[in-house]
Parts: sequence; structure tokens; C-alpha cells
Amino acid sequence: MLVSATIHDARDFAIAKHHGQVRKHDGRPYIVHLDAVAAVLAEYGYKGADILAAAFLHDTVEKSDTSIEELSQKFGESIAELVYWLTDSEKGTRTSRAIQAAWRLSRAPWNAKLIKLADIIDNGMAIASHDPAFGPTFLDEKRLCLKKMAEVETSRLLRLPLFQKAANVTESASL
Repeated sequence: MLVSATIHDARDFAIAKHHGQVRKHDGRPYIVHLDAVAAVLAEYGYKGADILAAAFLHDTVEKSDTSIEELSQKFGESIAELVYWLTDSEKGTRTSRAIQAAWRLSRAPWNAKLIKLADIIDNGMAIASHDPAFGPTFLDEKRLCLKKMAEVETSRLLRLPLFQKAANVTESASL
């Protein structure tokens, strides 16, 4: 895959912002997750600079000192908006936050939904494999998210191979 300067810059930015962070369930450097999300998108044919840059940046606001304003200034409004839609900022109990996130993501722009599907695929497989105590809770939350996205997008989303893979991961990983 030919890597554009925007994608390269976004990956480098994410590496810097997530420096020292590791995935809770397997202890691997956080960039492993971001690389996986971008790879899933590319595998399914989504190779545009904005979507892949946002895939690398999708957790920076949530997990670092990054702001949407900073992303907008550095990467442009369209990439910052995708990250905005992907950033969990809901308050309340875990159940309430999951419902609110599902509502938000169901109304997110198409490319944000695609990134979220790739995120669900990578996290679903990794968490179910490495954190069996938390896996069922996580997968239930992600099934709710997929359900709410499908209610809004209907067959457009349901027939999408990336959606089908995410649904399969949330179902098969929970068995």
C-alpha cells in the first residue's frame, strides 16, 4: 500500500501521543492496535488518506492530551471530524455509556462507521482472546453498537463485508 504523507504523519503523531501506552489486555505497545485497525480497513479496500489517517488518530483524544482543535489544525477538519465521532466522551454507568456510544455511532458519518467496524474487529478478537473475564461485556456492548448502526443504515451496512466480519467477531468470540 502506498502511504501518503498524511497517513504517515498521522501514524507518527499517534506513536508520539501514545508513547509508553500499552494495550491493557496483552501489554503490547498501543500502536499495534492502530496498525491493525488501519490494516483491516486496507484489507477491505478502504485506502483513502482521510480514513486511514483517522484510523491512526481515532484514540488520541480519548487516551492522550490531544484535542479535536489540535487535530483539525494539524490534519484538517475532515479527519478531525472523524476522530470526534469516534471519541468516547459519554458519562454515566458502563451500561449508559455503551448505549450513548451506540446512539452516537449510529449517526456518525459513513467513514467513521467503517473505522469503528475495523476497531471492533481488532479489539473484539484481542479482548476475547486475552481477557476472557471482560470479553463478554465488551462484545455485548459492541453488538449493541452494530445493532444501532444497522438500524440507521439498514441494508447498506448489513451487506457490507466489513460489517459482516465485525458481526461475526462479536458473535464467534463470545462463544
